[in-house]
Amino acid sequence: MRKILAVLIVVLSAFNVAAQDFKPTNEDYDISESMIKASVTRTKYFIKDSFFGIGINSEEFLKDADRSKPTVIYLHGCNYDYPPYESALSKFYLELGFNFAVTDFIKRGDAKPACIVVNGVLVVRTNLRKRLPARVLELNAHIDWLKENGFKTIYVVGFSEGGMVIQRMNKAVDAVIIHAMTCIPLPPFARLPTNQNKYLQLISTNDPFLDREGAVTCEGRKGYETFSSAVGNAPTHHPFSDPSWAGRIKQFLGVDK
Repeated sequence: MRKILAVLIVVLSAFNVAAQDFKPTNEDYDISESMIKASVTRTKYFIKDSFFGIGINSEEFLKDADRSKPTVIYLHGCNYDYPPYESALSKFYLELGFNFAVTDFIKRGDAKPACIVVNGVLVVRTNLRKRLPARVLELNAHIDWLKENGFKTIYVVGFSEGGMVIQRMNKAVDAVIIHAMTCIPLPPFARLPTNQNKYLQLISTNDPFLDREGAVTCEGRKGYETFSSAVGNAPTHHPFSDPSWAGRIKQFLGVDK
């Protein structure tokens, strides 16, 4: 009985790690091959920094992108509607000289923003059992598409909800970085990685959108031997809430800019 209660507590905490108020819903998502593969056409691509955030489409990207550069596939958070956070991420990785692919799950048509902030509390309303697997399928398709088109070095970066998605991925890439998301140790929301990707998790113990009980690091857990974690304590959900994290990412990726 004690073991059952312990498992229930962890599973319930998994519902709550992304927010202080979680309200599951019943939406479903189209996971047909045509919908999943079309994710690359719903993505905004950058081959250099743009002050106005103007990217290029998939056809232009294949035509103009430098395949010798690393390409970042970026997975947004639960609503993809907070420009300061999104722009901080794109600016940082583009300044490292990488290509940057900004995926957009919400743009697919049957998805919508899954969270809002009410009086400083993040309220999440979504069906994670369906949403996360659908996002993983789109990520997998994007990785395959880049490899098929000659992009050799691929990094995957996830912020907030996107950081939950990339804990479920099972494709081999060159590096994976989790911004502002806890370690999700149990199914159905995450699984032990089935690959040997190297992961870097960046997390604050005082992130207001992650309960103190939910701010869990992956490093040191059984089955997560390829994970390292950088822990801060700033009271914000910003992807770079700790000033040391930029340097930690550069060290992790082996760049010196």
